Amino acid sequence: MGLHRCFAGSPPTFFATLAMRSHPRGRMDDQTLALLERLRRFAMPDGPVSCKGTWLRQVGEMRLAPNRPWRPFEAEQRFNASAVDFRWEARVRLAPYVRANVIDAFEEGRGILAVRWLGIVPVAGFRGAAVDKGEAMRGLAEQPWRPFPFAEAPCLTWAATLAGTLRATFDDSKTRTSVEFDMDAEGRVLGARAPDRPRTVGKAVVETPWSGTFGEYRRFGGRCVPTQAEVTWHLPEGPFTYWRCRLTEFQVVE
Repeated sequence: MGLHRCFAGSPPTFFATLAMRSHPRGRMDDQTLALLERLRRFAMPDGPVSCKGTWLRQVGEMRLAPNRPWRPFEAEQRFNASAVDFRWEARVRLAPYVRANVIDAFEEGRGILAVRWLGIVPVAGFRGAAVDKGEAMRGLAEQPWRPFPFAEAPCLTWAATLAGTLRATFDDSKTRTSVEFDMDAEGRVLGARAPDRPRTVGKAVVETPWSGTFGEYRRFGGRCVPTQAEVTWHLPEGPFTYWRCRLTEFQVVE
């Protein structure tokens, strides 16, 4: 992972340069630039931050179905400063003395989802186009915990929507997916959503509406990040929240 400067400039300099480098169709429009600038100002209120990436620690709960119990977890996660790549490693408590280790990641264009019983015995492992898309989507949606500007990632483009949201699209010629962000007037990301995240149903994969919310923002060094989040599938029978967490540590990796 090479050194990447998460620098912050004014819109005519930083974002004009960003638009020419990252958008394959030329300059981004003024509304897109303005929304990105709003996001940047909130995320980096103290100005420039030099970094290779970010790292965080979480505690939370997850469940596999609406009628299944919540299982507590502890996790660490790393984000790449110049790509949508990330790696989430969790220890999930299944019973008082039984734990499983879970890896959820998007690295070098490929998604990874693996589970090991007691951290040693492989229980499940998933790869393929649906996993690539789902993990890239997670990498996009967790923008508030990333270095800024990960907008410079070479396979990423940004666009303002007619509804006033900000859409990030990842396309590396193998995987293409988009996520939309809802922001408030200050630039705080309130949530991310997509209509088509792959979800496993039995032996089938079904593209399903999906969303996440962020809250309780705090400053850690030169970054302002959310310390609470939860994620929901929007099923025909109603919303199913399956993952929620609280941030306990956050660092910029220099």
